[in-house]
Amino acid sequence: MMDAERVQTEIQRVINDDPTISEAKHIIVTVERRGLLRKEIVVLKGRVHADSERAKAVKIAALHAGDREVVNDIAVVH
Repeated sequence: MMDAERVQTEIQRVINDDPTISEAKHIIVTVERRGLLRKEIVVLKGRVHADSERAKAVKIAALHAGDREVVNDIAVVH
């Protein structure tokens, strides 16, 4: 499994490079430890203009997160 820093960097890079996410620069990717077991999770924060962009960012994160849970805190602002 890739370490947390590499996972964070890779997910951020792929989101930023995706032409279907017009507001990618407003999405921040972090890998955090949460819960009793201090399990690593991928957290997406920020804002986009469409549900489809939000869904695409989550899909990208899930593809690159390994066995980490993805938490979606991206807001859709119209």
